[in-house]
Amino acid sequence: MRILFITQHFPPERGAVRRLYEFAAFFKKAGHNVTVLTALPNYPDGIIPPKYRGKFLFREEMDGIEVYRSYVLPASNAQPRKRMLGFITFLFSSLINGFRIKGKFDLILASSPPVTSPLIGYIFSRLRRTKLILEIRDLQPESGEQFGNLKKSLFTELIRRVMRFLYRRADHIVCVTEGIAEWMRSIDLPEDRLTTIKSGVGNNFIDSHSNGIRKKFGWEDKFLILYAGTLGWAHSLETVVEAASHLTDQKDIRFVFIGEGHKRVTLEKMVREYGLHNVSFIGSQPLESIPYFLRASDVLIESLKDVPITKGTFPCKLFEYMASGRPIIFGSRSGEATAELEKAGGALTFASKDAQELAKIVRSLYSKKIDGENLGKKYHQYIRLHHTREKWAGRYLDLLEKINTP
Repeated sequence: MRILFITQHFPPERGAVRRLYEFAAFFKKAGHNVTVLTALPNYPDGIIPPKYRGKFLFREEMDGIEVYRSYVLPASNAQPRKRMLGFITFLFSSLINGFRIKGKFDLILASSPPVTSPLIGYIFSRLRRTKLILEIRDLQPESGEQFGNLKKSLFTELIRRVMRFLYRRADHIVCVTEGIAEWMRSIDLPEDRLTTIKSGVGNNFIDSHSNGIRKKFGWEDKFLILYAGTLGWAHSLETVVEAASHLTDQKDIRFVFIGEGHKRVTLEKMVREYGLHNVSFIGSQPLESIPYFLRASDVLIESLKDVPITKGTFPCKLFEYMASGRPIIFGSRSGEATAELEKAGGALTFASKDAQELAKIVRSLYSKKIDGENLGKKYHQYIRLHHTREKWAGRYLDLLEKINTP
């Protein structure tokens, strides 16, 4: 097969897009021709690396994958309005540059968010008379409206109508969670056009070690509570800082935030106002070092805003957290992610706004009242059995071959 991936975000950018790169590499290794149309890398810090600057189109090869990078207005995760303009510039630049990608494709696979990627995929699927698969990693505008980074308006209603038009025109829809698939069913999309393909996690997380991280940062004697990811809209991270304020009596407990986002300024201000010395922000770290940080921690934490759409959400970082073999404290009482943690060995949950409850769970892990080491081992084993990236990539490839069969 010859497959064209369309996605605004792609490595060396960080985050959930690692899924796309590793799936594309798996397809290539299986003997298929894979091409990617994406943007110049700039997420999440809004900085385009030197070798890509000043380019309207930049072509390169990554593990045998042809990658066409199209101009985009760079914007950091802390600049939502500028990011919106970035989506629009990528829409137009990729429509122009897409014509420079020669040859016929058997399938076009467009991944969202942002919502412009499936629109680009739809246009090219019609121009090239090619089957279209939409991969939906997040529901837009529904997710943005509920998490608060988009206000309901005529604009969001337009996005909603465009996306529903695209859902119905796609030959197949790949959902990354069962919650997204259930939502698709709720708007009367046929079951035989929906498939759930989860992200899973690569061996670099499963087989990782701590690689001297504790010594490098002076954490040798600390009990580390670590958050890794975007400090953004969807996350209830203020509660984590408030929990740290309840634990100042335990001098060797330290909270560490890895990542950037518009909430970092607010969180750092809270730390200063509380006069806390048990919280650190170390910014974005190289992608290849994240498995080391996770393995070096004692406890990993994730907290999502308590909105309806959270129930069908499974942050891809949870696969990485579980693979590290560390206990996880999750800020959501119920939903798909909580159910998966329960299935894997047990879920340590708290209401996303209840700092005292979070602090209580941390104390129980610290004192070993809760056996975090054993829980982490269960998570690690569960991931090895059920959620390796290769296992999900194999299911994905089986689906693509089935769709491509006349």
